[in-house]
Amino acid sequence: MYVYIHGLNSDGRRSAALLEKSLKEKVVRLEWQCDRPFDENIAYLLHETEDLEKQMDDLENMVIIGSSMGGYYAAVIAVLKCYYCVLFNPVINPKKTLLQFKGLNRNFATGQTYELTDELINSYSFSGKLNKHGIPRYVVLGRNDTVLDYREAEEFYRGCSITEITDEEHQIKDYEPYAKEILSMKYAVCYIDPDELDSQN
Repeated sequence: MYVYIHGLNSDGRRSAALLEKSLKEKVVRLEWQCDRPFDENIAYLLHETEDLEKQMDDLENMVIIGSSMGGYYAAVIAVLKCYYCVLFNPVINPKKTLLQFKGLNRNFATGQTYELTDELINSYSFSGKLNKHGIPRYVVLGRNDTVLDYREAEEFYRGCSITEITDEEHQIKDYEPYAKEILSMKYAVCYIDPDELDSQN
């Protein structure tokens, strides 16, 4: 099953539709609330993915796809649940990234306005090792990304993911070039060493 998690100030409808078009598979879109703290959002997302597990067949993998801040959430869920994940220009350090959006924000998809406060920014305190080995990952990074420095994510995920450096900007407009790799993950077999996942620190 393919699940998509959107980035900051989005709702993921456009990207989920583009993914479905490229993959020719259903993509379930999950939403998190930009004006809510991290622990509330991750609890909701985990609950939703666990409900979706009940709809899967025995051989199918849960593949979490996330973009930007959604990539951060996808990486957290992948570690906690041992899911396969695909990360497009993922945020590595949310506190650092969100500081540039501190203050009044507008969700471009919904029109909602909200204030990104220090309290919300500081709520991002997940202590797990997001780049631990044993989690199947496909990471796509755009060297023309003007929101994030792709080199940080390249270094962070080096040696523990399949990483592709592209000429993309921050927003992905066409998922067709990545469809084959994403599709290969749905029924891929991967041995996950329990020793690698024993600790979240």
